[in-house]
Amino acid sequence: MFKKIGIAVVAIAVFALLALLGRGRFDLDQNRLLGTGCAIPAKITAVPGPAPDGGAVRVAEQGAGAAVLENTSTLAAYRIGVTSGAQTVEVPVLTPGQRIGVVLGHPVVGPATWLPLESLGGFTPVTAEVVPGGVRYRSGNCRPLTSRGAAVLFRAPDGRITGGEQLPPAAVSCAPGEKVLPVAVRAGEVSPYCALGTE
Repeated sequence: MFKKIGIAVVAIAVFALLALLGRGRFDLDQNRLLGTGCAIPAKITAVPGPAPDGGAVRVAEQGAGAAVLENTSTLAAYRIGVTSGAQTVEVPVLTPGQRIGVVLGHPVVGPATWLPLESLGGFTPVTAEVVPGGVRYRSGNCRPLTSRGAAVLFRAPDGRITGGEQLPPAAVSCAPGEKVLPVAVRAGEVSPYCALGTE
């Protein structure tokens, strides 16, 4: 009799598990079950507007056909539209105090969405440098991000910005870890544009 009860309990447990799986209420992803899943969101639904703390994305340096932007807020700026005449660039994310290059002359910074840095789930900016044979990208993020290309700024020996070059998305790695991509570009400051999602 105890054997029959045991079989019945096991059968009920199996059916309950199948029911949960069928309704999508149970997650078999090992990382999430262990609490080690990646918390970087794939999409942000907040609305653009001014930074609540009075900070802004400003043009910190201006040169010939290129510039450096800086986030002066204590919040992260998300999806920053930047224009120069008919040209438009979107900087995906700019963390507090971060500077990034744009290949635009006399850029005008548009609205951004402002978020607490912790809401980005551990996101850190991807870094890059020109090396022999290409560009080396480094990402400490827990998942691949979406490449939107990169800006490469060139400087004179005295530090003045003398120009820039825009790299296409295929020439930029936003994957976790370190990767060298064979890109023909002269030495300069590389600013990868790595977006949280595909939108």
